[in-house]
Amino acid sequence: MNLNKIDKVIHDLISRMTSANPMKGLPKFREPMLPMGPDGGRLVETIVHAIKPQRGLEIGTSSGFSALCAMRGALSAGADFHLVTVDHDAAKAEWAQVNFERAGVANRITIVIEDGLDAARKLDGPWDYILLDAAKKQNLPILKALLPKLNPGAVVLTDNAVTHEAELEEFTKFVRSHPDLASGLMSVGNGIELTVKLVESKQSRDD
Repeated sequence: MNLNKIDKVIHDLISRMTSANPMKGLPKFREPMLPMGPDGGRLVETIVHAIKPQRGLEIGTSSGFSALCAMRGALSAGADFHLVTVDHDAAKAEWAQVNFERAGVANRITIVIEDGLDAARKLDGPWDYILLDAAKKQNLPILKALLPKLNPGAVVLTDNAVTHEAELEEFTKFVRSHPDLASGLMSVGNGIELTVKLVESKQSRDD
């Protein structure tokens, strides 16, 4: 697949988010637009390229930037990847859809306009890749809802692990102590907690 279109949209979104007035010309959103930054986007692309997922879920669509980075990583690796991205703000979802269409990947990304936790409970797995980048207080219940739906080896990325360290303290303790997970901090962008669903639990290996 030709990646020129997706590269152009990613470049445009980076230019916007690093400009003096990133909201210029955009509709009024229910909440501030806080997309993952360029460094975080590169990490998403790199990890998705490496794991070559088939099905991914993103909680927190924003501009669609992180979804496009994930899609670029998958497509450049030759993966047949489909991503579901969830946001409760219809205006953000509408703008993201425009970006997906411009990038030529709208047929590979499904937007769900719903509360993140409700969507996590309703959507069927299995999932190979998850990005959590919405309301921080919801991350732990969302992850608990998704755990049974994760394929062995699935990767979960959680943004703002440094900038929202206090809000994510309970979440971080959970993922770093769970017997079926391996997790650690990536000092990239706003801080990203990288969590992997183990093929064999820590408890099984210790028995």
